[in-house]
Amino acid sequence: MKNDENKRLHIQMIENVINRMSSNSFLIKGWSLTILGGLITVYLANINKSMSYLILLLCLFFCLIFWVSDTFYLREERYFRNLYDVVRKKDEKDIDFSMKPIRSGESFLCCMMRPIFLISYLPICIVIIVALYIVKS
Repeated sequence: MKNDENKRLHIQMIENVINRMSSNSFLIKGWSLTILGGLITVYLANINKSMSYLILLLCLFFCLIFWVSDTFYLREERYFRNLYDVVRKKDEKDIDFSMKPIRSGESFLCCMMRPIFLISYLPICIVIIVALYIVKS
């Protein structure tokens, strides 16, 4: 039986990066719910005041920021999964411990339109935009 210690260590390093990326994505989702929930509560408490429109704009801004950040981490995670797949197929003698992620052809915008993001961020953005329209009228 061959000793694949280097290959195993390299794969483990890549797995650790993938786990960090997925943890970051999970934290972003949690923070987005917390901050957007807080801002919407502040909006509802000040619904008849002149600053309510600005609070809704702030909500929309944060929603888009969290959406972009979450997309970034998902895309990076996918790049490292590509690296993992390449290293998995290598022979022990070819292991170089490279941690350079392997880019795919997926654009940032295409990644933003993944179903998980459309389910979680798009409805919030739509509700905020509708509320902005109602407040402005």
